[in-house]
Amino acid sequence: MKEFGPAYGTVFTRLDCHPKHGIELLSQSDMFAAEPRGRVIRRDSMREPKRHLVQRGQVLIAGAGTLGENELYGRALLADGRLAGKYVGPDSMTLVFEEPDDDFSLFAYAWLASAPGVQAVRSTSYGTKILRFRTDLLTSLPVPAAPKKIMQTVAELVRTSSKGRETYLSRLLSARSIVDSLPEMREAHELCFDRRSRTLMWAGPFPTLSAWTFASTAGALAHLRKRWAGRLADVVEPNGIFRGGRFPRVPCAPPHGVDFMSQRDAFLIRPIPQRVQLPSTSLLPRPGTIMVGGQGTLGEGEIFGRAALVSKDGASLAWTEHLLRIVPQKGQEARLYTFLTTMVGFRLLRSTAVGTKLLSMRPDLVLALPIPSLSSQSAELVDRHVYEAVEARVVADAAEAEAIRIIEQEVVPQWLA
Repeated sequence: MKEFGPAYGTVFTRLDCHPKHGIELLSQSDMFAAEPRGRVIRRDSMREPKRHLVQRGQVLIAGAGTLGENELYGRALLADGRLAGKYVGPDSMTLVFEEPDDDFSLFAYAWLASAPGVQAVRSTSYGTKILRFRTDLLTSLPVPAAPKKIMQTVAELVRTSSKGRETYLSRLLSARSIVDSLPEMREAHELCFDRRSRTLMWAGPFPTLSAWTFASTAGALAHLRKRWAGRLADVVEPNGIFRGGRFPRVPCAPPHGVDFMSQRDAFLIRPIPQRVQLPSTSLLPRPGTIMVGGQGTLGEGEIFGRAALVSKDGASLAWTEHLLRIVPQKGQEARLYTFLTTMVGFRLLRSTAVGTKLLSMRPDLVLALPIPSLSSQSAELVDRHVYEAVEARVVADAAEAEAIRIIEQEVVPQWLA
């Protein structure tokens, strides 16, 4: 091991700035997001920025939190191309290996990502409410012994997972670039990129008295309504926008019950779902459903208004009632998802928010949102990129799950025998 937590526990003042001039600082939840988006700050906010820089092959551990079963604290993630070049704050314990891509380093990561590995890492905690790691105890944790062949197998699975996650994000970005390249999208982007106080003249209908609905996009909503004839209602199934019903969550253990995805889990690269009794089959979505963070606040880093696409494996999970379901017509899933995950789509979804402290989205306002018209060639290319992204993530998740299974079921029992 080359270094343990070079930036762990450092204190500095975050100085916000324009994205063109700053760097992305990742919080703990940002690190574990499927699409990491950090807070943009000035690089000179940090005394030694290089110690905070994330490089491919480092192991990032959530280093501040509580011991809740489904909390991020103590969980490890291998830094891939999605995270490389960004920066971490004082709550990230970063492990820097001498040879990041060798078999032993990747095997050690799989051990830390396993259930017994998380327990071992958490055993080095100190504190009262918000716990942190004692570095002397963390550095003394042993790595299980295993035959060379098993270490090679685990390491290759981790490499497959890392590559798949990079492919996942690159394909999604390729799909969005096609939509973002539309002239109307570029104009709307310029209008609503910056979030600030605005005054706007509105001559259209008033389905709500909330000024946020009309002013938050700074004219982008009115502009796109004039330029695009299509509306979201045109590509959604009848009664295809709804939230799940409220049901009690009764914990249970496998093989009973079903994994239950919270709003947070829906946007993590490796979810940490609860295991509960299935309260209702209405919480099991069909593949291709778009899940939108449907309750929350308007902070730029919040998941309210963010969208996720349910893959085939996600259809076997129960998803929280707080997520807004959008069920597109067959063949429209990838295109609608791509648009809603652009910055403009995100702003439009948030413009449908109503409420005071904990906001929610009005389905009628969502259905009235304008959507782009793509040429057949562009639409096919978007579809291909999104389906390749989904497939890459499924493969990546399966590879990492298998690596962790080998650690938990084959390596640890032999090691402790």
